[in-house]
Amino acid sequence: MGGAKVFSKGRDLDATARTLGPWLAARLGADEITLDCFTYPRGAGISNETILFSARTAGRNERYVLRIAPRPEYQMFLDPRFQMQYDILRTLRRLGTVRVPHALWYCDDTSILGQEFFLMRRSYGRVPVSIPVYNAVGWLTEATPAQRRTMWESAMRQFAAIHRIPPYQVRFVGGDGLTGQLDYWSSFAAWALGDTVPPLMRRMLDWLREHRPASEATGLAWGDARMGNMMFDDEYHVVAVMDWEQAALCDPLADLGWWLMFDEIHSVYSEVPRLEGLGSRSETIELWQDLTGRRVTDLHWHEVFACVKTGLLGLHTRRSMIFDGGQSSAPSAFIVRACHLLDLDVPEEI
Repeated sequence: MGGAKVFSKGRDLDATARTLGPWLAARLGADEITLDCFTYPRGAGISNETILFSARTAGRNERYVLRIAPRPEYQMFLDPRFQMQYDILRTLRRLGTVRVPHALWYCDDTSILGQEFFLMRRSYGRVPVSIPVYNAVGWLTEATPAQRRTMWESAMRQFAAIHRIPPYQVRFVGGDGLTGQLDYWSSFAAWALGDTVPPLMRRMLDWLREHRPASEATGLAWGDARMGNMMFDDEYHVVAVMDWEQAALCDPLADLGWWLMFDEIHSVYSEVPRLEGLGSRSETIELWQDLTGRRVTDLHWHEVFACVKTGLLGLHTRRSMIFDGGQSSAPSAFIVRACHLLDLDVPEEI
């Protein structure tokens, strides 16, 4: 994965092995257990702490993924909704239409690792990571156009399968539609940035409220809809759809706007061409409509909203220095994209 980042968040992995071992042994009914091979995945684990490890018991060797709720100093979201992430994985796994990691156990006892956590069975495959962008660096650049096409079509089928989930199956996710989403992100801006919310971002939030779509569908929105949150096998088919912390019940068009935004950010706004074989904007929209049976409307609004959300997240992580991203005051590509969509001048700094 080249130079993909590792987000360690300062945890002592040896201490983690010692304290997690007895807890996992009890779940497995094992008298003795050995935990080792603790590592961080590259290009993942930004919002929740993610650790890979192995567990050996008598006659058994398993590999797991440990997800730990963020400590306050690493909290990316106003409400991490950590248990919801576990519940959505369990529910989607039970329904069987979306390929998600196999979540096994949840623990709310913070005396073990300092935060709540859950364990998943490890999935195997490759992820087209965003840092560095997959259109420029990494394994996907070495694939053939036909292989990339297979990957894109598999990704789109899984993407659309999310939007065919009956809302009553996932009511616990919450969200309150687009109004609820607008309220959430306005509150996020106040929580993350306080009195330093840039006037440009306030102006964009006001625009979103003033131009909110007159009608909306209700469905499950993944929240962080992009290929970089999917894992693929050697045949370029989706193995797992990951990272559900922004899931909500609202118009699934929110996901399509987010997906298309990241496609632009990872090509045009990264100044690299989209790899041959990956679907174009028009192909993505057409296939999504065919697979979901939904009609695309108000897409411009949803793309602006996607840019505003990611722009606010970027400002939060930059100003809080959560991930040592530097002190640059230049607007992110997401904010630049929002300015372009709204015909606004791009500021030199924000």
